[in-house]
Amino acid sequence: MSRVVLSGYYGFCNLGDEAILGATVDALRDRRPGLDIAVLTATPQATSGTYGVEGVPRNRPREIVRTLRGCDVYLSGGGSLFQDATSWRSPWYYLGVLALARRLARRTVIYAQGIGPLRGRTVRLATRRLLNAVDLITLRDRESLGALDDLGIHRPRVVLAADPSLLLRPEWSARAQGEKARWGEGTHFGLALRPWEGDRVLDVVSAAAKMVADRLGVRWICLPMHPPGDLTAAEQVAARIGPAAEVVRVRLAPREMLALIGSLALLVGMRFHALVFAAAGGVPVIPVAYDPKVAAFAHELGETALDAARLETSALVEAIETAAADLPGRRDRLLGAVAPLRARAALAPEAVADLIA
Repeated sequence: MSRVVLSGYYGFCNLGDEAILGATVDALRDRRPGLDIAVLTATPQATSGTYGVEGVPRNRPREIVRTLRGCDVYLSGGGSLFQDATSWRSPWYYLGVLALARRLARRTVIYAQGIGPLRGRTVRLATRRLLNAVDLITLRDRESLGALDDLGIHRPRVVLAADPSLLLRPEWSARAQGEKARWGEGTHFGLALRPWEGDRVLDVVSAAAKMVADRLGVRWICLPMHPPGDLTAAEQVAARIGPAAEVVRVRLAPREMLALIGSLALLVGMRFHALVFAAAGGVPVIPVAYDPKVAAFAHELGETALDAARLETSALVEAIETAAADLPGRRDRLLGAVAPLRARAALAPEAVADLIA
């Protein structure tokens, strides 16, 4: 039986990364039934129970070595693992595991990743050396092609794929249906925000959302994609908007959140995977870019992202109201843009399945 090991930001209650994991496991098993899959994770028991894989503690070197030794394919990703914008430690962890896998696994793959930004000279050199030595690189977006070129990574085969979560299927569980029923009647717009450089962005979004609610009579649904931080931000924003806002407090699985987001009329999002979930369901999006990956995804969709660092209330209100004035047209254009991305997302598991064969 062939064995695959996955490494990413798994087991930290981030719905986006868990969506990547669930979609990747499903896609690989669809192509190679009976595949033995192990996942390096912060919560081995929970990961094992949820996905039917072997959960391996990501912070225990001996367990990592045992898991990697002799595996057929090691997958690094998806997500944005090789970047030092959120933490200088993060890329070194994933580079370290990749270095081990180069010695212990039969094949190594960079899986559906967004590359960069990498600002430190030493980490750039280490990334270039290790990624030039892998067997295959599959990328999440076109901007990452340029990042590879900038880093001097030219040796492995490169496949332009897309985010694995585009392959995820929504689940209208009783829990998801109950949450949707709690919102009541009317038009629902979504907010998927995150803590970022103080409260300024949250203040701007709150003011804009309140103005739009007063003008258009819509209700705002605040969606925490990565609690507890996102939940705190959602509570703060909802309190400032007032009675026209609701917070999703129930813990949801990625497929359940995908279903709920797909039922919205529009989404304003900082969180990358909230935007992916919305786009997958044809829900018009207003991306607010705090990180290059958000701007890159907006570009893939043919949308313009608002810069979080320069976000102003008037500009956000205008963007929301312009989109709201043509929701059917925006939906049709978005579904047209997502179709080729979903086809691209299938290229990554297909390339891995070819390596296993």
